[in-house]
Formats: sequence, C-alpha cells, structure tokens
Amino acid sequence: MQRLYVIYDGTCRLCQHCRIWLAQQPAFVPLIFVPLQSLDLSQRFPGIERLHPEEEIVVINELGEVWQGGAAWVMCLWALCEYREWSQRLAHPLLLPLARRACELVSQHRHDISRALARDTMSQLADRLREPAAPRCELERCH
Repeated sequence: MQRLYVIYDGTCRLCQHCRIWLAQQPAFVPLIFVPLQSLDLSQRFPGIERLHPEEEIVVINELGEVWQGGAAWVMCLWALCEYREWSQRLAHPLLLPLARRACELVSQHRHDISRALARDTMSQLADRLREPAAPRCELERCH
C-alpha cells in the first residue's frame, strides 16, 4: 500500500482537527487528505457519492479498496507509526464493532462537537484535559 486517501468534511471543525492531528503523526503510509467539498472529488473517486461521505469518514487506497466509518479510522491508525498496534487491536472481530459504533456516535454528533470546539480554542481544550481530576474520595468528603 503506497498511500491512503482520507475523504473528510472540510467544513466540519471536528473533522479539521482530526485531519490536523493525523497529519502531524509520523506515518508508515502517507495520508492524503481530500475534503468532500473538492470540486473534482467525483472525478478522482467515481461513485464516491454512493458511500455518503458527508455522513462519515471514507478512506481509499490507490488500488480502490474502501473503508468507511470505524473501519476507516482503524485504517488511519494503521498508517501511523505510533498507532499501528492499536489499529490491530481495534481490528479484532471483538473490538471492531465497538470502533464502528464509536465512530457512528461521533459522526452523528460531529456538528454539535464542532460547535463546542468553536467555543474553545485548542489550547483551552488542552488545558482542560491536563487539569487533574480530583480523586473520588476527596469529592465524597466534600459533600
């Protein structure tokens, strides 16, 4: 496999953040990002509209093999140096349905997530994620 084409919603803030994160990761297989709003999308990938890429991520390799939703995310992780092992775990028959469902949930709510991202800058989100949560026992003593 020489490359993976990642079809994503270029107008979705969550999709944009995911694209940036993926692009910053060292990769075994280059990821080529193509917004679904590209004027030549149908020419580059004939029949792509049947997959409804506006609903969830689509990944296509140079041979025309296609992955969508959770399987597409697993393929993106498989392409990355630091996440290939995780992708292999998630591709296991017991975990792949979980990955698919998680992707479906995020896809269904991505516009709400995008609105939340628009309210916070990435540095504000990172600061919130770095804040240590109080241990449960301390919370119970306070109430």
